Amino acid sequence: MFSKTIVPSLASLLLLNANLIGDETIQSEKSNADQRVSVGSRESDPSKKERMRGMRAQQRENEEAEGNQVEAVETLQRASRKLTNEPEFMLAPREMMQRPQIALSAYGLPINCHWLASLPDNRSLEMEDGSHWEVSPSDSYTIRNWRRQDSLIITPNYSWLSSYDYYITNKTNNTYVGANLYVGPTAFGPYSHWIVDIDYFGGHVYLENQMVWCVNPQDGSVLKNWAVNDHVIFGLYDSWFTPYDHILINVNMDDHIRVKQY
Repeated sequence: MFSKTIVPSLASLLLLNANLIGDETIQSEKSNADQRVSVGSRESDPSKKERMRGMRAQQRENEEAEGNQVEAVETLQRASRKLTNEPEFMLAPREMMQRPQIALSAYGLPINCHWLASLPDNRSLEMEDGSHWEVSPSDSYTIRNWRRQDSLIITPNYSWLSSYDYYITNKTNNTYVGANLYVGPTAFGPYSHWIVDIDYFGGHVYLENQMVWCVNPQDGSVLKNWAVNDHVIFGLYDSWFTPYDHILINVNMDDHIRVKQY
């Protein structure tokens, strides 16, 4: 009689315990979601963002045109020296032309490099800082071959023909996708970065890891809306003809500025 009574009681206790664990898991997941930085919580006027996108596209074309002109002149000069047997004089390599692959963050990683944490589905990806990115439907087949820990680089996309603000390039297998940020990184997380001070007049942004960034003067109007404790994500500005070779993506404003490390 005793055994018949205690078995249902134990079953009830186990069921209750399972329910409690389930509730704790749900609460933990909700807590983690609440800790994510909200994308575009202070987003600027969309029409202003579109104008800035157009201006940046034109500026990039100008940078590349000027760079091509410089290369053409240097090619002609080298050819002329060969014809006249003049010795070729070469300056020391310019710092701006050395791509920023070796700069290190406080965590000992290249500052422009991220890695793939997970693929929740075939339309999105998660990076190491907890940020989630929506992938263009036309590129969804590409990420099927991506794997955890693959190295990723973010670059801006200024094309008028795309509704995706960024490209994410997988350095491990040399493929890329168009993407938009839709879930921010973990607030003040171990792989997150945020602003601790801004010099609006001088155009400098100071981060929690003691990094200082100089802002492209052409992006000064964007910087004036940024604030302390805004979270940022590092990216690369993939133009060879400007010293401002990185971007800082402001999660709270859902925009970015072109910068160089101070």
